This record gives sequence, C-alpha cells and structure tokens, in this order.
Amino acid sequence: MKKFALSLSTAAALALSSHIAHAQSSITLYGIIDAGLTYFSNLNGHGTFVANDGSIQSNRWGLRGVEDIRGGTKVVFVLENGFNLYSGTMVQSGVLFSRQAWLGLSAPKYGTFTLGKQYDFFWDNLTQFAMGQVAGQYAWHPGDFDHLAGTLHINNALKYTSPNYGGFSAGALYAFPSQSVPAGTGRVIAFGLRYSNGPLNLGAAYTDTHDLGLNAPTQAGTTLFPDLPAGPVIANSVSSFGIGGSYRFGRSLTRLLFTDTHFRVRDDNGSMTTYEANEVFQLTPATTLMGGYWYSKLEAQKWQNVTVLLDYALSKRTDVYTSATYLRASGGAAPVFLGGGAAPVFANGEYVSTGQSSTAVRVGIRTLF
Repeated sequence: MKKFALSLSTAAALALSSHIAHAQSSITLYGIIDAGLTYFSNLNGHGTFVANDGSIQSNRWGLRGVEDIRGGTKVVFVLENGFNLYSGTMVQSGVLFSRQAWLGLSAPKYGTFTLGKQYDFFWDNLTQFAMGQVAGQYAWHPGDFDHLAGTLHINNALKYTSPNYGGFSAGALYAFPSQSVPAGTGRVIAFGLRYSNGPLNLGAAYTDTHDLGLNAPTQAGTTLFPDLPAGPVIANSVSSFGIGGSYRFGRSLTRLLFTDTHFRVRDDNGSMTTYEANEVFQLTPATTLMGGYWYSKLEAQKWQNVTVLLDYALSKRTDVYTSATYLRASGGAAPVFLGGGAAPVFANGEYVSTGQSSTAVRVGIRTLF
C-alpha cells in the first residue's frame, strides 16, 4: 500500500512539473475585502451612521487563468464574483460571477479577443482618471451612468483589444441582446482608444447601450425627465462618450476627465455632461492624499461633488483610510450618493424632500489577496 501511494504521488508530481514546464499555465485566486463605517449628514432628511462594505472598492473574489499554448499565444479567462461582506450574500442573487465571466485568446502580435460577461472601455481606459478610482463610491459621477465605477456588466459580449503600437492601443466590443432585458441589456456597441508614454496617459471611450434598465432616483437622485415615474424605467438607449488624461510630476499625479451621456427614454432626450479635476499626491511611500471636484448637468439639474481622501498602507496588501465627500444637488435633483441607500421623494420629477446637500464621512480598512 505504501509503495502504491508513493508511486502515485511521484507520478502526480512529475505530471504537474511537466505541465508547468511545457504549458506555462497558471490559475490565480485574488480578491478585495473592504469594510468600514460611514456617516451621512442627510439620508432622507436625517444624519445617520451606516455600517457598510465595498465603499472604496467593491468586495470581490475571482479566478484568473493563463495558459501558454504556443509561440506566446495564450488562453486567458477571468471569473469574478461580487459579494456583500456584512451579510455574506452575493451582490446579484442567483448570479455567481456577477462582475466578469469571460474566456479568450491573447497574442503579442495580434491582440486579445474575449467572449462572455465583460466591461466596456470606460472601465478599461477612463476609470484610471476618476477620483472614484481612489476614493470609491461616493466620488463617482451621478448614478454611474458613464460606467466609470464598473456598474455596467455587459452580457453576451465579444471584445477585441489591439496590441500596443508606439504607446497606442484600440479596442471594440459588440454584445448581443440579453434574453431578459431587466436582467441585462439590449444590444451594446463600444469603442476605446488609449495612449501611454512615460508620465503621460490619455484615454477615450464610447458606449451605446440599448434597452438598459435604470433606477435613476436611487442611483442619482433624479427621474431624468419630469414626466418619468420616480422608479425603474427601461431606457431606449444610453450613449456615453468620454475623454481623460493624467500627468505625473514627481510625487504628484494630475488627472482631468470629461464625460457626456445621452439618454433616450420614450419620447424624452437629454444629455448629462460631467467635468472633473483631481490630484493624487504621495506624501510618503505609505501615505496617499487625494482631492478633487466634479460638476454634472442634465438640463436644469446640477450636481457638484468635492472629495478628499487620506490613505495609509499598513502593508503591501492592507490599508486604512478616511474620506469626506460633499455633494450638492439643485434644479430638481436630490443629493444622492451612488450606493448611499437614499430613497428621495419626487413630485412632477422634482425633489421635494429635505435639504439640497449631503456629506458622507467614511473610515475603513481594505485588504487584498
């Protein structure tokens, strides 16, 4: 029995070493866990403390796989789950890999082609310029209608990203309509372009989504248009365009961003434009300070956001942070943070509850694995 067990383990070890040596394959388990406490100065007209998670980054775990099949060509895949730390539940009930689930081929000469549930090029090319990328959910633009926070998970997507040519790369995405629109989207077309050269980074993206489910009152404190109900709607189309850039000078990183999102819901049309500027400064190797401002406008509705964050790294994987965000809304819009849990009251499309502004103060801890 001992001889058999020894032979079996030896054979398994030899097979494994041969597989690693020749196929150069790997599977990586990774994730992010974020938890903390937030104080909202105006949540349905009251100051409230909330124990919440996934604020600076959404909680997730995933599997990333790579297999080198020949000549540098690789089979690649990602399966990524979103979860709620305090309850232990999945972010999207009944969907195991709610963030990403895709498989594809990648080659240095030809680029990368993937199939499955994927992000668009706002996430790939422009999120890196947004203050929400550092400060989290309360710093994102209204409702994340421009997809910078990664709330648009595109089903049935075919995606291509080119190799890097002199600092430039480009990409395109096409997604077939989901069988059930409320559970996904209709047809999606997206394009992206990025440039990187030393301290300078630039990006551009365009996404056109048909039959997209929106809950604008809870996402952004607006009904979008006065004649729409204060609840979920299906937008005929949501088309977003964005450009952004950053420049690093020593320990300071300056970032600028512009997005324009056009909504078509039934007979209504309108565009939300957002202008943003923020600065990230590395005070010490372990301490990061960020401050920024953005301004958004949709017809008469206006939003302004000022955010500051201080982050201290306890180790290579774990950090503690504190942030403060001031949000002011006017022109009929409510001061609702993305994921803030507010349920504003509207009459004829205009906010009628208490207060035009709200402040979110957050302390938290995050660890990576």
